Amino acid sequence: MPAQRTINVSRMRALLAAWMIVLVCLGAIPRTTQAAVTASQLDQATLTLRLNALLPLQVRMRDPSGNAAPLRDWLGGVPTVWILADYTCQTLCGPAISIVSNALADTGLSAGRDFRLIIVGFDPKDTAAQAQAMKDAQLSTRNGLPEHSVFLRTAATGVASLIDAFGVKTVYDREHDQFAHPAATFVVTPDGRISRALSALAVDATSLRLALVEAGQGHVGRLTDQIHLLCYGFDPASGTYTLAARRLLLAATSISVIVLALLIGFLFRRELAAR
Repeated sequence: MPAQRTINVSRMRALLAAWMIVLVCLGAIPRTTQAAVTASQLDQATLTLRLNALLPLQVRMRDPSGNAAPLRDWLGGVPTVWILADYTCQTLCGPAISIVSNALADTGLSAGRDFRLIIVGFDPKDTAAQAQAMKDAQLSTRNGLPEHSVFLRTAATGVASLIDAFGVKTVYDREHDQFAHPAATFVVTPDGRISRALSALAVDATSLRLALVEAGQGHVGRLTDQIHLLCYGFDPASGTYTLAARRLLLAATSISVIVLALLIGFLFRRELAAR
């Protein structure tokens, strides 16, 4: 069975609460909406990451143009970054897509060749027009992202299978027809296995690049990225990669051993040549 880890989402909840407060204060949403997202609801909106779990590859999803295909066909043979979103939500999902897509544009990796961005709607009632509107309004236009990002919809059964695979639990607010959910972005391997979960509101380009390199299993990034992975460890509490002293020491020791071995080999060959 795939390993299961419960991710500390307190950081994500705090960011969501702060974002909602800012929007209410600025008048971007009605004050009556404030009651729709309560602390008790956020407690129920949790994330239990199932590392290495296989996504439901048979679930059929369609893009705003009406193209429909099983999930496996949308992967494109490269690592993918996933965001689960409500296409009618502008208070959390819209900014999350903007933040993640801009961070992806800053990774230095190439959209299409090194990764794809996949957005899937929580609400099966959302329309193709709403999915397209979210894409037009929030997706970064840099680094070829519009051409290599898909905003997908699926039936209620498909949504249930997908969020269960990701370990996401949502809370539906009937009064405002929106979902409370963890603000997370997922990195998935080319064959559809969950590799990492990062904060969607506090993600940075470095963490996304390292997560994609890791998920790419040697096919994404450069040698320097692999060295960085030796020095940086993933912190599930913050959803970011942080410099780990133990890993740094291990990397330095490994490099020292390699350099010493090369030096010994060079001196040995030089001695043989001098005889």
